[in-house]
Amino acid sequence: MHARGLIVFTLTACFLFPTNTMAWDYLRHRLVNRLALASLPKNFPAFVREKANAERIQFLGGEPDRWRNQRDRALRHLNGLDHYFDVEYLAPYQIKPAQLSHFRYEFVEQMAAARTKLKLPLPNENADRTKGHPGFLPWAINEHYLKLVSAFSYLKVFEEMGTPEEIANARANVIYRMGILSHFVGDAAQPLHTTKHFNGWIGDNPNQYTTSRRFHSWIDGGFLNASGGHDEKALLAKVRPAQRPATPETNKNASGRFQYVVQYILGQHALVEPLYQLNKTGNLSPDKPAKGKAFLQAQLSKSGRVLGNLWFTAWQEAPPDKFLQSYLAKRKLKQK
Repeated sequence: MHARGLIVFTLTACFLFPTNTMAWDYLRHRLVNRLALASLPKNFPAFVREKANAERIQFLGGEPDRWRNQRDRALRHLNGLDHYFDVEYLAPYQIKPAQLSHFRYEFVEQMAAARTKLKLPLPNENADRTKGHPGFLPWAINEHYLKLVSAFSYLKVFEEMGTPEEIANARANVIYRMGILSHFVGDAAQPLHTTKHFNGWIGDNPNQYTTSRRFHSWIDGGFLNASGGHDEKALLAKVRPAQRPATPETNKNASGRFQYVVQYILGQHALVEPLYQLNKTGNLSPDKPAKGKAFLQAQLSKSGRVLGNLWFTAWQEAPPDKFLQSYLAKRKLKQK
């Protein structure tokens, strides 16, 4: 959910997250994580599937939204931007998706240079100083993915050369990193996290789409809750095995899986208007829920698939931490 336009959702959501709504509600973030866990192959590290660890991964799916319950503006400014990427806001900066730097601060420099050249106003019209900013969701996903790669890298070394306590701590860090990454991957599958129309249509509205300020929370979980919830059994039955995504040809120099993430987000942005159209035709109503439920469940399934792919790829591609190997080898020699 954007740091802008905070809306009260349901009593349950208010209990779990007292001041904010989220992208997907807590139940749907947990579902995304269960779908991703179900996609992992049998040779994936078994400790991840242990009951307590699987539960913690699901719990952590809501963690970045809990950070947003803290009202301090500096934390909201830091964290809020990571939850969305409003593709339309690239246009004023004359930046195209293919031109995005995979380095977060180079992207900031791109925008700063464009702001100076094009004489764009500073985003200072709201308390968080984020108005008109596209957001950082692609970078958030890629950076949390790379932190997971790092966690697997040193886990592999500790499992070979470390103490039981070090192995336990390293495994706990992998669980944490998997859980935090999951939130942002889940956010990206909610199309309203990719658009300036994140909570009702704004500006020119020739198709007369809803302008309701409750639309975002309705998509996050309100509609599914009102129409009988999601069909978890059916979604789990459709889970496909996780696989390593191919590197897009557009920029082989991009770090991590940035290009894969950008293409994923652009795909969800293409569904913004179809989502509004579903609402216009009454297909996001409890009275006629079939098409709306199918659409949203497909998005949940998609985010589970992408998340499983990223977890699996991080484990597969993580190289052993060479620095740690050297340190532990020296430690072992000293202990003789």
